[in-house]
Amino acid sequence: MAQPPPQPPAYPTYLDSIGKTPLVRIDRMLPEAAKHATVLVKLEMQNPGGSIKDRIALQMIESAEKAGLLKPGMTVVEATSGNTGIGIAMVCAAKGYACIIIMPQVPAMLERVMIIRQFGGEVRLTAPGFGIKGSLEHYEAILASDPSKYFGTAQFTNLSNPEAHYLTTGPEIWEQTAGQVDVFIHGIGTGGCISGAGKFLKEKKPSVQVVAIEPEEARVHLGAPMKPHPIVGIGAGLVTHFLGMEGKALDGVGEDGKGTPLPGVIDEWACASGAECVEYAKKAAMQEGIMCGPSAGAALKVALQVASRPESAGKTIVVILASHGIRYTAHPLWAAVKAQAVPALPAPPDMSKEGELLRATLA
Repeated sequence: MAQPPPQPPAYPTYLDSIGKTPLVRIDRMLPEAAKHATVLVKLEMQNPGGSIKDRIALQMIESAEKAGLLKPGMTVVEATSGNTGIGIAMVCAAKGYACIIIMPQVPAMLERVMIIRQFGGEVRLTAPGFGIKGSLEHYEAILASDPSKYFGTAQFTNLSNPEAHYLTTGPEIWEQTAGQVDVFIHGIGTGGCISGAGKFLKEKKPSVQVVAIEPEEARVHLGAPMKPHPIVGIGAGLVTHFLGMEGKALDGVGEDGKGTPLPGVIDEWACASGAECVEYAKKAAMQEGIMCGPSAGAALKVALQVASRPESAGKTIVVILASHGIRYTAHPLWAAVKAQAVPALPAPPDMSKEGELLRATLA
């Protein structure tokens, strides 16, 4: 009897490549005092859309599809500082939805606007003086204008956000460290990752210490006022609705700067300045070969600070690097090299064959 022809394998889709990002050790940028600890970085820039926000974009959209809240022909809407918007635009393109992404009109959004447009998304830019709150106001107005046409992913309050990290990021870290993780460090944007992944890790190992990072200029979770800062991706000026905080700040920074712990949730509130986020992102590139963004620079600063403490000897510290540095060429992170590169590459180029062969050296 003739054998049936072999069946082709079940090929994955592009969206199936979200998650399962590498966890790698860093060494060369560690100060001597930190070398008694193991510092591991989770490379979320390896997600297909270039950041950790791909995880929540997929989870929020697919959860809404399953619940019947998002139907074919509807338009997906979100207010964002950028990376969530890119993730949503990517997922919408792959699934056939239109999307509207709303962001403050500030220069640091340049690459985000371009990427979202390249995915086919519509971008709306709101008055920068109102910050993300202005973008959220416009977001709410769009949804209210026609609830049957528009679906809002609501990343700041949607429980599918922390769920994405409880189901994927946390379990990945646990498996990749063989359960040896002792400290988990991440910045607070929406609070979804530190809520979901932190919850999973503490359920598996209650002794895991969870350290949340805010910009030094905007420690709003501890009741400090919001001031301008360049750490794109965290410190939007909104207190998270996750972590059991429901949008209400805690009672101050405290003398030790660590703030009030949330028992069983957040053990320490750390911070990094705008200058430090640039300093440590550049160190990661030049000393580890890891190109990462400003929030990752802030996370690395805190991770090395924690690793340098005497009590960190023999501990395994995991820190999230949320996005790729190439996405921030309009950010101060790139200011020094851009100042070299722009005049070295005149437009139009000098095509003459006269004079010196070597025209410029950048070092």
